[in-house]
Amino acid sequence: MLRETIQAALVEAVRGLGVDGEIPDLELGRAKVPDHGDYASSAGLKLARVLRQPPGQIAQRIAESVHVPDGAAAATAVGGYVNFRFRDEWLQGLVHRVIPGYGARDIGRGERLQVEFGSVNPTGPLHIGHGRGVTLGDSICRLLEFTGHKVQREYYVNSDNTQTRRFGASVYARLHGQEPPEGGYTGEYVIELADMARHDLPGIEKLSEEEAEPKVRMYAIDKMVEQIRATVARVNVRYDDWYYENKLWDSGLPQKAIDRLRATGNIKEREGALWFGEPDDEDDDRVVIRANGQPTYFASDLGYLLSRFEQRGFQRVVEVWAADHHGYVPRMKSAAAALGIDATRLVIILHQMVNLKEGKMSKRAGRFVTLDELIDRVGSDAVRYFYLLRSPDTTIEFDLELAATQGNENPVYYAQYAHARLSNVEATARERHGALPETADVSLLEQPWELEVARQLAFWPDVVEDATLLLEPHRIPYYVHDLATAVHRFYHAGNSQAEHRIVVDDLELTRARLELCRAARHTLKTALDLMGVSAPERM
Repeated sequence: MLRETIQAALVEAVRGLGVDGEIPDLELGRAKVPDHGDYASSAGLKLARVLRQPPGQIAQRIAESVHVPDGAAAATAVGGYVNFRFRDEWLQGLVHRVIPGYGARDIGRGERLQVEFGSVNPTGPLHIGHGRGVTLGDSICRLLEFTGHKVQREYYVNSDNTQTRRFGASVYARLHGQEPPEGGYTGEYVIELADMARHDLPGIEKLSEEEAEPKVRMYAIDKMVEQIRATVARVNVRYDDWYYENKLWDSGLPQKAIDRLRATGNIKEREGALWFGEPDDEDDDRVVIRANGQPTYFASDLGYLLSRFEQRGFQRVVEVWAADHHGYVPRMKSAAAALGIDATRLVIILHQMVNLKEGKMSKRAGRFVTLDELIDRVGSDAVRYFYLLRSPDTTIEFDLELAATQGNENPVYYAQYAHARLSNVEATARERHGALPETADVSLLEQPWELEVARQLAFWPDVVEDATLLLEPHRIPYYVHDLATAVHRFYHAGNSQAEHRIVVDDLELTRARLELCRAARHTLKTALDLMGVSAPERM
């Protein structure tokens, strides 16, 4: 990866100035001003105190002595900064080296990890807010798999908490033609579930509520899981396991966790209940077993930690939660540490809400907009792309009208159209010329718009690494937009002058430009795949 190569060359040059011991962070990164170069380092500023020289002088000395292997980049000094610009010859050669899978690195080295995401209570259809966690988690999985991790995707099915018991009681009430209990579920789908249960569970309505509710609850949960599974499949999301909460209790893992924490003094009894943490902590969320003997969701979560880290042996667990659970993050970290699990192995990513911008999709009073309805309105590709366009810590305002627009102002259309154009010119070349030279002479790629496409290709491995290490898949659509912009400019160059068209009379030049098209197309498709978005060949 070129960034690493430049970093190593930079460090070597700094050593050559007589800097011994630990070198401060030289802050090598993408240049903020493209005219200054492709990468920039504040090395002069960082080393001024160490070398006791003016930053500009230090930067100049580094620029004169630094040697980037293969002549990949040239260095210049501006103030206290050392700027690096890719050489044209290196960019031309890169085009040959881009093959399917370009950008993948073995960052994970086979690390076994689990990503648990989208695990909302199975008490109703997924709504548009849930869709963000589902697509975010899936794209994290795709990135991790692309970079050498062994990933297990899991949906944790709550089946025995307060909300699911209310859900079961609501279906039971509808089974008898009654209104759901206070705090229960009132949607039409609850009535439908009750009718289905009456048909599929003969005699269920004759049982007492105490006997019938658990059966009705699990039946309804299973039906909702089927619906959730079908919904997420529409946005190209799959799970390896749907792990039911009751499976934990059947295995005895929550009780094992509780016993361990009691033995270490991390769980104590107060007023008949079991509490995690300090005795004077009044936070109800720290209750593990209520005074009536009923376990809380926290008790299940303690067992779930043992299931994943000890029983199933995952080296790391990534959880994707909605931001309203932010207060629970330190609780789970503390619980992991108290159980003897390195808390850094538990990574929790929070995402903010999704608001629906005014559009043609109406919603009846008191009813949320489901993810299925959103997919019906704008399609799977737009749903995924728009969800990933923003950092998880930013609220999304989903613009229905924009997402459905067939024009360049729609970022999904803009990216996919770039891919379709690249595919189309290859077909055009075959029709016009038939046979073309087998090997491309990439040295013919001299125009600035051609080299800009190659420059964007050079940045791709950095984007993949950063997105993977930081677990930030929103970096991918940012990159896709930059690459698509370079591709469109490359394509449009021939509109004003025919000799700049991709397919021209000169067979050698056509072949070189097609090689650039091929490299850009492979990279664009890879990026869209990581987002779970299709890469059409025709539009």
